[in-house]
Amino acid sequence: MTITEAKKIGSRQGLISVSLGILIAQLIMTLMISTDVGFFKAFFWFTNITYWINILIGVVIMLGCGHFYGQLAGKLILIRKWNYVLTGFLIGLAIILTTAFFASWTGFIQEGIDNIGTNDDPFFDYIFKPMYWVTMFGFIPALIVGAWFGGRIKKKGNNRQGI
Repeated sequence: MTITEAKKIGSRQGLISVSLGILIAQLIMTLMISTDVGFFKAFFWFTNITYWINILIGVVIMLGCGHFYGQLAGKLILIRKWNYVLTGFLIGLAIILTTAFFASWTGFIQEGIDNIGTNDDPFFDYIFKPMYWVTMFGFIPALIVGAWFGGRIKKKGNNRQGI
């Protein structure tokens, strides 16, 4: 197994896992909103918000993180023989934290930057709070999808090696 092959396997599995994570986030939002407006309208919650660009940027960042961190996970699991469950979980957490951090800057630049020096705390409102809530709601899915992600990398690597 070469490093290039390991990175390719990790990247592909990272993108698949991130797509699954986006689907899980969509379901979480749908279930939270459906109690008020019904399932169909709740499923399309993103069409009724003013911050849709923030969500779109977050999805793009998350896909980029899935590719980048997936390559790292492929190398760690297949080349360095790290524990695939722990590595998958840690990479999953790194993906959601990195995504939340960088996507939060969109809102900060749009609205929070004007509040610097006032009684508001834009860093807390636009950077810390999103990271906190994403971590709260994303911890368990990151644990589950991350372990699955690490297992898929290990399985694909073993299949490629004929084990």
